[in-house]
Amino acid sequence: MKLGIIANINKSEIKESVVDFVAKNVDSYDFILCKLTFKFLEKSLASKRLLNKVRYINEDKFKNKIDYLVSFGGDGTMLYSANIAVKADVPLIGVNFGKLGFLADVSYSELEQILNDIRDNNYNLEERILLEGEIFSVDKKRFLALNDIVIEKGGWSRIIEINTWVNKKFLTTYRSDGLIISTPTGSTGYSLSTGGPILLPDSNVIVLSPICPHTLAVRPVVIPCDSEILIEAKSSYKTVMINCDGQQVYKMKPPVKIKIRKSNKTLKLIKKRDSDYFQTLREKLMWGMDVRENFL
Repeated sequence: MKLGIIANINKSEIKESVVDFVAKNVDSYDFILCKLTFKFLEKSLASKRLLNKVRYINEDKFKNKIDYLVSFGGDGTMLYSANIAVKADVPLIGVNFGKLGFLADVSYSELEQILNDIRDNNYNLEERILLEGEIFSVDKKRFLALNDIVIEKGGWSRIIEINTWVNKKFLTTYRSDGLIISTPTGSTGYSLSTGGPILLPDSNVIVLSPICPHTLAVRPVVIPCDSEILIEAKSSYKTVMINCDGQQVYKMKPPVKIKIRKSNKTLKLIKKRDSDYFQTLREKLMWGMDVRENFL
């Protein structure tokens, strides 16, 4: 089995775990690290005499070189790794070293068991929908999002106007700080903090959640995932920001037109056979817990 590895190079505690994992399994798997991760681990790998046991390549060359991609970090690292996994067309395993861990939900102590389960075909493979965005500009920028695409005011202190059409029918003009177009995967992220609904990961829908709308009558809207969304963002400021998964940010001169739809591609996520999304919600969001108990 060929394992690609991407690690959050800003967390020093990850270094020891990744090197430990490679050292324990160097005879069981072929390890191919992305270039930045290799540079991050190089001295530690040398001290363990593991340099000749691993290879490294640019992450955009992973396709046909790896069978699975392992992400060491938090949900932010998972969002970064997701784009690489989609391009390489391989399943993604998220090892959590972050705080919340909705996407990266495998602990380091569980990683070896997950890999054994893969060998025994005793795991769940979830496919998550992606959003495909296209900015109508001179060079027609295109991008994919696992969580969300956010149109926002950027450094402007006033609200912006976001005209929105769904399947060529006018929905409304959002006068707000911005608009979040979210997948079910992203419904527990930024969209949730603005009052958007929690969607089950296998839901075939998209949610539009306004950010601080100027009127209380405006609420999040859930639409079928095969809908085509057209956005026209207007602002008196010099730029409007388009944010994709918090990983790619585009500053565009208004008015900005964007077309958003479900992508034909999906992200494949490795999950434990006994994984339970409702249990994840209870644990991560502390449902049913009395936080006052910590102060008694």
